[in-house]
Amino acid sequence: MTSTWSRPAWALLGLAWACLAAAQPVYKWVDAEGRTHYGSQRPPDQVDAPQVKVAPNGSSGAGAGRFGEERNADGTKKLPKEVREMADGLAQGLRKVDPRETPLNCATAVDNIRSQVDTMLETGQKNLKGGYITQAQFDATAGKFREARTHATVADCQASTGRSRAMYQCMTNPYNHLVGCAEKHRP
Repeated sequence: MTSTWSRPAWALLGLAWACLAAAQPVYKWVDAEGRTHYGSQRPPDQVDAPQVKVAPNGSSGAGAGRFGEERNADGTKKLPKEVREMADGLAQGLRKVDPRETPLNCATAVDNIRSQVDTMLETGQKNLKGGYITQAQFDATAGKFREARTHATVADCQASTGRSRAMYQCMTNPYNHLVGCAEKHRP
């Protein structure tokens, strides 16, 4: 990818929106070592992983907003504790990069990048509509995502070298997320 990509910014922006992804389906499963995992897709070997039901509306009581929702200082809704914990688990999962090397396929890498950016933008819009982020937060982040998305092209991939090529290589693997690849291949 070209120098216009800011990998740390991708990672931070993606994680920020991933942590607010209460509108997305979330699955919970336990691996062979007994560790609990959360993710937006069921792992292939865990077809019975249940979808976690998350209520985006928080508690009531002192300091609560309209309909008993707790609010942050900027007026956005606070995420309930269980949603924050689930989001933290999801964010951890997004940071993982599959160690198996997949042959570089620029068309696949670009499709994966664009699809994931589109999903993050859609999630951001849902979080804005739901009151979990401000318009200013959405505008600042969405603009960077949209700009970076335009730079992810097959031609850019084919001409890439060094870390940019490694980023495209990482995004060729269908099990990797942009957040994990961006963190792994940041300058």
